[in-house]
Amino acid sequence: MRDYQRKKNNPYRLPHNLYMRVLYLVRDYERLQTIRREILLESPSPDGTPHSGIGSPTEGKALRMYAIGQECDAVERALTAVPAEYRRGILANICRRAPYPSDAGSETYGRWRRKFLYQVAKNLHLI
Repeated sequence: MRDYQRKKNNPYRLPHNLYMRVLYLVRDYERLQTIRREILLESPSPDGTPHSGIGSPTEGKALRMYAIGQECDAVERALTAVPAEYRRGILANICRRAPYPSDAGSETYGRWRRKFLYQVAKNLHLI
């Protein structure tokens, strides 16, 4: 399945570059969650040598956590706008390119997918 965005009768149409950016952010969502958990567990380098950068390791971790957290929160808030019965099918379609489940029509899933991606872009203040 190609990454198609409907052009006609689509109130949630995004510019192509923004659409692709949001789409790949959602595809990267699981990896971002893993990184966010790993940042909390990582420790500073054990060699004891001073680093050449300015700032503390804790400050760097906090900045990375904030940036990744903003993206994860945007996806999670957009998921709450989608009815619970469609969430798993939409995420599986976007992340793993799986076909939509047969419990609803493909147009219904497509409509909620468009709304979901639009809401992610809105949550990130990109539109």
